[in-house]
Amino acid sequence: MVYCNNCSRNVTGERVYDGPLCCTFCGKVLEEYNFASEPQFVKDSAGLSKLSGNFVKSVQDISDSRRRTLDKAFDDMRCMKDALSIDDYSDDVVETARRFYEIALERNFTRGRRSELVQAACLYLACRQKKKPFLLIDFSSYLNINVYELGSVYLQLCYVLYLAETRDLQKLIDPSIFIHKFTNVLIPEGNDEVVKTARDILASMKRDWMQTGRKPSGLCGAALYISALSHGLKCSKSDIIRIVHICEATLTKRLVEFENTDSGSLTIEELTEKEKELRTSSLTKKRPNTGSKEASIHEVLCKHMEKKPFAYGLCEECYEEFMKVSGGLDGGSDPPAFQRAEKERIAKLSIEENAKSVSGSPFASGSEKPENIGVSEGATNQAAMDERDNDKLPGVDGSDDESDNFSDIDDFEVDGYLHNEEEKHYKKIIWEEMNREYLEEQAAKEAAAAAAKEASMANYDKCPEDLQAAQELAAAAAEVVAKSRKVILEYQEK
Repeated sequence: MVYCNNCSRNVTGERVYDGPLCCTFCGKVLEEYNFASEPQFVKDSAGLSKLSGNFVKSVQDISDSRRRTLDKAFDDMRCMKDALSIDDYSDDVVETARRFYEIALERNFTRGRRSELVQAACLYLACRQKKKPFLLIDFSSYLNINVYELGSVYLQLCYVLYLAETRDLQKLIDPSIFIHKFTNVLIPEGNDEVVKTARDILASMKRDWMQTGRKPSGLCGAALYISALSHGLKCSKSDIIRIVHICEATLTKRLVEFENTDSGSLTIEELTEKEKELRTSSLTKKRPNTGSKEASIHEVLCKHMEKKPFAYGLCEECYEEFMKVSGGLDGGSDPPAFQRAEKERIAKLSIEENAKSVSGSPFASGSEKPENIGVSEGATNQAAMDERDNDKLPGVDGSDDESDNFSDIDDFEVDGYLHNEEEKHYKKIIWEEMNREYLEEQAAKEAAAAAAKEASMANYDKCPEDLQAAQELAAAAAEVVAKSRKVILEYQEK
């Protein structure tokens, strides 16, 4: 059977009188040469029959020694997998590790390194991709080597394979995948309730950002210790330390950190009930109606790429944080985030102005009118409350209120905080006396700047016309750049 391009199918070719091979359906010539591929024998001068032609070996991709090295590494990784009890029935993990090892071998990564270190790093990398509950310390304990030495080889291998910046290795490891393994070691007969409670505790830790920046073994140890004690199992810290391979200080620190969270004050029943409510609310919660094409976005645009999109291209967690910070997207050109920021800015400005006026009053430090001193804090807080109340009233716009305009103030108590011309004069004298050193330094700087400017002008007059024109152009360009920076800063402040 041969393939005919004209008929687009396999056909039985026909050779007419041992000529070209033709298609039996359309007659297209498929092969013009007539030769036989079977071995032929000829007789030599002695009358003996021998095979005609020469043996030509096929092109080999690798040498025999390289093949033996790969086979030996594959057998070693399989033995390591069996010793660590990695449930890999179809050998997917070992096959993936073998491909990693082959690439490392092609790039001479094994040169100068112990083969068992590279094999363990490849096997751990395959476990990471297949989400197997194994840590680097498990492989280092099996090989009786330092875990930091193995970790260094693993990081170098990731850079060689260009996997250090990939999404699978950048995202945090879910500690819940280790709970079942550690529970089986602690309780050989197994206990589903302990596993379930430990996973609820880990979920609470994840919501409180305890997962970020911490190793999963410490979180699993704390969750398993709390879960075992809550179900009445006799378990000590030394048992947890022996299982999860952490020190007692780390376990104690994780327990204290969990105690400081909101969930740390709950009982196990309350924590379990809270987790059920959160799971139910996450399943029944509807997506917000954005009323635009954004609602049809099926791609996550935030940093949590592994989660499902919720709204505006964000996951549910980022969407809730966005709504909490911004207040939403309603309001058109005057959104809630801008309104809240503007109100906070006006209230803060009012408090600062009132505080400055109170601190600069001669009655604040003197003893002539001590009855007005105790009212400063109350007056400041009252001014801020009045400002916030005015912002909440409909039809009242606080943007036109200026701090220098006191035409609407008619209160004898407030008049005690306002300065007349004589008080301003005395306050200026006091301030200049208290900041004499600063004023002298500023005067010296201004004098030095003026002297430098005069010297530059003197040199400028002696320069030729071409150099003067270049200096003028540079000065104009610097002035334009300074103005543009000033405009940008003013725009950013707004």
